[in-house]
Amino acid sequence: MDTMLGFALRYAAAGLAVMPLHTPTAGGCSCRGRAECTSPGKHPRLRHGVWEASTDARLIRSWWRRWPTANIGLATGGTLDVCDVDSDSGLLAVLDALGTARAAGPTVRTGHGWHLWFAPTGLPSRIGFLPGVDWRGCGGSVVAPPSLHAGGRRYHFTQPWSPGGELPPCPPALRQLATPRQHPVTAAAADVADLDRYAQAALEGEIARILAAPRPVVRRGERVSGGGRNNAVNIAAFKLGQLAAAGALDEAAVRARLTDAALAAGLNLEEARRTIASGWRAGLRHPRP
Repeated sequence: MDTMLGFALRYAAAGLAVMPLHTPTAGGCSCRGRAECTSPGKHPRLRHGVWEASTDARLIRSWWRRWPTANIGLATGGTLDVCDVDSDSGLLAVLDALGTARAAGPTVRTGHGWHLWFAPTGLPSRIGFLPGVDWRGCGGSVVAPPSLHAGGRRYHFTQPWSPGGELPPCPPALRQLATPRQHPVTAAAADVADLDRYAQAALEGEIARILAAPRPVVRRGERVSGGGRNNAVNIAAFKLGQLAAAGALDEAAVRARLTDAALAAGLNLEEARRTIASGWRAGLRHPRP
């Protein structure tokens, strides 16, 4: 069982949905991007990503027969949430917020940081709720041991995970930090107060449309119904970029809200940032009159 397939089956037997990821290589990544890939060994091999993650042993065996060295990805939000810490300072900030010297449950050493595992909270994924600290919740995913990091280190548990054990609940102090907050919309000046009120309503409306966008339904690698999340994010970024060009919105605050919403809707971080940037640029070129 000490193979990537063996570990994947062990996670699946414990109820954690699994998917095969690309693998770091001497040339960068096993994906087509190779040296240009910005997330070597961290993104899914499957067309529909986390939405194809499964606990079906037969399906998992077929994946690893095709890609025997594939890294292992776990879907978050259903049976697992993860506090993703990228630095020593980030870990200290989390532990300081918790008032403890170490996390209560399973802890994974990643390439440069740590993953702290918790029982699911129902929270969406959220980027940067503390400096260098992200939350991986509904619609998110993480890389699992013993996957290979691009730096040559393998992900490994520094505090053990027991397949038959229960994950600890997220402490209230950490949950409060990870819970998305409303970002204020800033008017460019007093003489655009009316536009600012309109922009605030537009922002909330676009966020609601992203969260309500249909997600793809995938069965055994085939899309059986479409999804509109990426299109909803692109349209929202375009419309809000138009308002920003007119001086009604604060770019940093709005893009943070859009990113949170895109992650909550199930896009990965790279896809969310790329889609938002594209729609935003187009909106800036066509400001609202």
